[in-house]
Amino acid sequence: MNIKAIFCKNLIKALIATLMLSTSTIALSANYGNLKLRSDVALIVNSDTGEVLYQKNSERQASIASITKLMSALVVLDSEQNLEEKITIQKEDIAYQSTARKKLRVGTQITREEALLLGLMASENRVMNSLARTYPGGKSAFVSAMNKKAKSLGMEDTHYKDPTGLSYENKSSAKDLVILMNEASKNDLIREFSTTKSYKIDTAKKKIFRQSFVNTNPIVRASRMQVLLQKTGFIRAAGRCLVLQARISGKNISMVFLNAKGKNGRFLDALTANKFVKKILSSNKKPPVGGIH
Repeated sequence: MNIKAIFCKNLIKALIATLMLSTSTIALSANYGNLKLRSDVALIVNSDTGEVLYQKNSERQASIASITKLMSALVVLDSEQNLEEKITIQKEDIAYQSTARKKLRVGTQITREEALLLGLMASENRVMNSLARTYPGGKSAFVSAMNKKAKSLGMEDTHYKDPTGLSYENKSSAKDLVILMNEASKNDLIREFSTTKSYKIDTAKKKIFRQSFVNTNPIVRASRMQVLLQKTGFIRAAGRCLVLQARISGKNISMVFLNAKGKNGRFLDALTANKFVKKILSSNKKPPVGGIH
């Protein structure tokens, strides 16, 4: 086992250990208002019924970072472009704002489908720029399609400026992001790609070079929940974000966590919410929080 694999394994162990400590004393009141999360914005919804199980600043508009890529994926698939067509990563696709350690090499040729996979699974920014660049009408038309799609879905608090989420001007609310997840979850490829654990790409320059990418979500990599769809995000303006839809006690539950405290705060919030939802669904009490449509 290499050093990187050991590091990932230890990170997941630490995450689980922290969760056990932080959720061992959770007590649910009549209105479930005492759930302690690390995120400034949070929303937990039963997507089968629209029932809100928990909310915290759910209508606040905030930067959403790479959660943006879920909408970008919808636009790509709506275009019905050939997913098997090869596209080449070019210099203009470089996202200079990105702090990601793993970046696909310029000159790499991949299929549009692989680009979509890397964008959703590993949050690779260059592939999303390449998908926007090769969209009919180019990047400006792509972003316009993103905003048009958001409007058609009733996402009133949402506006996109770029296809990657690196722009702080990409903003939404937790309420809107549940709508986005519900729409994205209808697509088999988006569900599959966002929950793929790892993928390897062969790049050819002077010699064959294999680049390995992993899912940005350790919950997916460790199979800690039955995750149906997810997307992580991080830029300084947005903080650490996560949207996730999971099957919990036979129900489809959507979760949104924005601007979470700590590097792993958003993932701990998701695991805490998993236990929280199980207790709610096993009880006879109905949360009087309201609904989302």
